[in-house]
Order: sequence, then structure tokens, then C-alpha cells
Amino acid sequence: MKFSTVFTKAVLGGALAGALALGGCKKDEVDACGGTPALTNVTSTTDRAATSTAGNLADWIIVHGSNLCGVSKLSFNDVEVSLADAYITATEITVQVPRVVPKNVTNTITVTTAGGTAQTAYTLSVPTMSVKSMANEYAAPGQKAAIVGMNFDLYEVTPTKGKVLWNGTPLAITKTTADSVYFVVPASAAPGATLKLVDANGKETAVPGRYKDNRNVIFGYDTNGSVWGTTTFITNGPAPAPVNGPFVRVTQSIGAWAWTEFSTHNNIALPADVVANPTNYVLRFEVNTLKPFNSNAIRFSIDGDVAATNTYWWTPTTPFNTRGQWSTMTIPLSAFINKPAELSKPLHECKFVFLGDGTLDADIAFDTFRVVPKD
Repeated sequence: MKFSTVFTKAVLGGALAGALALGGCKKDEVDACGGTPALTNVTSTTDRAATSTAGNLADWIIVHGSNLCGVSKLSFNDVEVSLADAYITATEITVQVPRVVPKNVTNTITVTTAGGTAQTAYTLSVPTMSVKSMANEYAAPGQKAAIVGMNFDLYEVTPTKGKVLWNGTPLAITKTTADSVYFVVPASAAPGATLKLVDANGKETAVPGRYKDNRNVIFGYDTNGSVWGTTTFITNGPAPAPVNGPFVRVTQSIGAWAWTEFSTHNNIALPADVVANPTNYVLRFEVNTLKPFNSNAIRFSIDGDVAATNTYWWTPTTPFNTRGQWSTMTIPLSAFINKPAELSKPLHECKFVFLGDGTLDADIAFDTFRVVPKD
């Protein structure tokens, strides 16, 4: 019998306790491991009766069979498992599927012992790498910025194996997590720059959006827009520091269903393709919460109304908090432009209104609302 010195208590506690109570392999169990290994089926650790033929990376599973003592190698596809993290008896191997992307997909589990090799069919679902956006498109040159997405660790987008391409020029990656890649905005950064992420295999993935994208700005505060006919909420900082000139900062208690609006009125022209194909575009803006946005709601509309037409309700189901840092928010136009025909007039009214249930202790800033291509 073989068992590791490292276990996951919630999954393996009972099995480990039983093994320790036995004090080692029984003679008849050792004798049962003298032949060629065979694999019969695979189950989860929570339901040993249901056979499974497919799973996911990082799953805990049990491989059932015979003559499994003395395992020298265990692999999923071509990814070998550390046997120090497996619990092995004559008839079972309890193991966690490695969170590693295979290079050669065979859809098999392979076990090797002194008596030979055995395989069983098992298909792993391998997630793709997803690149969502730049987390802070208006980060200043010399400041830290991040690209956000999913599964960067699986594809080894690391400081040593990955790259960020800024208009085609490689930038050093300073830090990575499974969902974020950090780098420093170059000193020469200019509005409109495009980014790509390069994984360990050299595959390039475009990052949606552009650096300091200033196309189709519908609400910028230094060039257009108003706050319900007043400049009360418009400021140059210094807290927080501006990212693109003057911005709106709302610092007051907003009661339930109290109407607090900043709008462009009827003076915004949108490109013809935005009007004809809104599903190809997104609304982006910079937001900074100095206190969490955790109650009430914000209603965005383009030629819309309170009811439902061309209107998006941003209601925080969990507290939204950028902790005093500017962050880029993205809302697909397809999420709220449900009557494109209403956009047929030459000039448009864009409204952003605090209007919802619950009292909000607001300290939240906004800047540079823009309608841009989603990719």
C-alpha cells in the first residue's frame, strides 16, 4: 500500500484514518498486487457508485481497478501526476487531476506498475484562455495597469514565459494571477494604442478595447455634458486624481428613488454604424468608488425611458468597490438597446441617473463615457 504525506482533509480524511488504523498493507492485499494492473472505472470522491468518463482539471476522482499497488507513474493524457499527492490501495487510486493543459490529448488515464501498464478512457474538459479587457484603460504612463480575463495560469502567461505587446512592442510582465496580468504603461503611451497578450506557446490574443480610447465620447465633462443643468458635481480632483481632465464626483446621501441625474440632453451625434448595429458596440466609462456602491441603482439610457426602452439598470447585487482606484467599466449596448429604431434621429439624449431602492452613502466618480467597438 502507498499513501502520501499530504492530503486534503475534507476529501481524504476518512480514507486516511482507515489506512492509519490498519497500520499498513495486509499480506493478502500485497499478494493481490502481483499481477498486471487493470483499470475498471472512474468515480468522483463524493459518489463512488456513479461511473464517470469525463471531468475537469483540478477535480478529485477515484480510479478503480486491480493490482494497483506499487504505482510508479500515473498520467492524464500526457500530464504526469505527483504520486506524493495520491492515495493508493490495491483497488483504488484517489487523486486530484492536475491543473495543467496537456500538449498531447489522448483522452486516457494511464497507470504503470512493476506488473505493467493499464489505461482507461477519460476525457478532460480543458478551458480556453479568455481575455476580457484592460482593467484601467486610462492608467497614466509609468503607472501599473492590468489585463483581466481567465485561465492565464493554465497557459503560462507569466513574467518569464508570457508577453504584453503594446502596439506590437513587447512589455515586461511584472506579476500574474489566474485572472490578471500586470504591467507598467510605457512612457511613450499615446491614446488609441492596442494591446495583445502572448502565452507560453507564442499564441497572440488581442485585448478588447484601446488605451485611452477617445472615440465617440458622449459624456466627458471637459468637452460636453452637464449635471442636470449645473456644474455642482464636476471637479478636477485632487481626490481622486483625474485621469482625463474634469470628472464627476457624487458625494452625498442618495435616498431610495431620489432622482439624481447627469445627462447630455439632446446634443450627441452617434456614428451611423452604432445606430445600425448596436450589438457590435459597448458603452465604456471610467469609475472610481471611494465608498462602495452597495445600494440604490444607476440607470443608463440612450434615447430611453424609465420603463424599459434602451435602458440598462446597474443594480449592485454585491458591493462594487474599486477602493479609490480608477477602473474601466464595460456594458454591451446589446444589454440595453432593445429598440434600435428609437436611435434613428440625428441627435441623441444620453442619461445617467441614480434611481433605485435603498439609501446610498455615495462617494463615486465617473469620467469619459464612450461608445466604442466591442473588440
